[in-house]
Amino acid sequence: MPGCLGLDALWQMVGFFLGWSGGGGSAARALGLGELKLAGQVMPNVRKIVYNVDIKRVMRLKLWLGIADGWLSADGEIIYRAKDLRWGS
Repeated sequence: MPGCLGLDALWQMVGFFLGWSGGGGSAARALGLGELKLAGQVMPNVRKIVYNVDIKRVMRLKLWLGIADGWLSADGEIIYRAKDLRWGS
């Protein structure tokens, strides 16, 4: 699985949280991130993938904006770390 798909999944989780909270909408999208570290790859032999996001901040003004840190683990080893994932609408 390319690293961009894992990163997109983390962004999608932040967007899902905003939608669940009442924000978001059809114009919602990924707005960037602060830092990304990739320490491995998701290969076909990986049996379990876990995604996690820690919501740090949600702003509900004219623009809905969610900021979170996230990670992806493959078979119990964290291989992607993303800081300050931003999603908004």
